[in-house]
Amino acid sequence: MTAAVWRPLGFFLLMLGVGLRLDSEWQALAGALLIAGAVAAGAGLWALQREPVDGAFVPPARRR
Repeated sequence: MTAAVWRPLGFFLLMLGVGLRLDSEWQALAGALLIAGAVAAGAGLWALQREPVDGAFVPPARRR
């Protein structure tokens, strides 16, 4: 999978985990979701570092 998939998936899992942490009966599931979300977001950032980026910067203006 690419960084475009891992990062949103990680964010979604982290938000689910944070939401479940508010309820004391779901602490184990919330902890697992937080760990899984952190791993997925980290994988997305790692993949983003490795992807080539074309046109990320404005080319310098040519002197006339």
